[in-house]
Amino acid sequence: MTKERFIAGIYNYCDYWCERCAFTQRCRNFASGRVERRQSKSGGVESPSNTDATNAAFWNDLAERLRETTIFGKHESDDVPQDDFVADDGPDDAWSAREEMRRKELECHPLVIMSRDYMMRVNAWLKTADGDLKAVARGLMEDAGNRFSTGDVEEQAREIGEMIEVVVWYHTLISAKLGRAVHGLLEHDDFEGDYAAIIAASLNSDADGSGKVALVAIERSIAAWLKLRDILPAQEYTLLSMLALLDQMRRRLQIDLPDSVTFRRPGFDGEDVGLFD
Repeated sequence: MTKERFIAGIYNYCDYWCERCAFTQRCRNFASGRVERRQSKSGGVESPSNTDATNAAFWNDLAERLRETTIFGKHESDDVPQDDFVADDGPDDAWSAREEMRRKELECHPLVIMSRDYMMRVNAWLKTADGDLKAVARGLMEDAGNRFSTGDVEEQAREIGEMIEVVVWYHTLISAKLGRAVHGLLEHDDFEGDYAAIIAASLNSDADGSGKVALVAIERSIAAWLKLRDILPAQEYTLLSMLALLDQMRRRLQIDLPDSVTFRRPGFDGEDVGLFD
């Protein structure tokens, strides 16, 4: 395995949907998961569920390993007197006040409010749409038994399932990514000193990258809802409200994070990756 095989940082701004990604063979995180799966077969890993890169447990384990590496992988030089480092156990009132102010700003930001509203609406829709969806399913079954029917009902059923899966996958991701993007947007002015400009640029870049992932998720969700609207006329009002809210988020994102539109994610942007690859 050569280093050139992997795209540096491709996993930083992806949607975590490994099973639909065209770049798994060029993702170091995914490859790491494959190594763990091989180890699990030989008894090297206790839980197989934690070695699948499409499983949330994989990413949680990775986060734990990254944290442990950050904390325990860095060592002070043995010749540095430890007495020079005096722990201050007292509260940092200025830091606490700044964090509380940032938290309130984050909670009140329109992108955060809209994305959480959308997430809750989708959750509610998933609990109430069962009847209408089953009615569509019965209609497809009737068409399947009609010898005069010319439609590909099997393909229609698969497409409906596909659209629902897209909606479900992205409705929480949009909120998470916009929250991260807004946090970086609010935090980039908090630093002073020689490296303030570098830190601010890094935070802005990460905010734009997170915003780009959210933008892609919004556009794919819009495409899915438009197709669901065609097969669920009884829910047109509800689905139109979903589409309107997504469009509002998209327009607001382009105003608050204009550079997210042109942000180039390593590997993904500039490559020919289809909507549901």
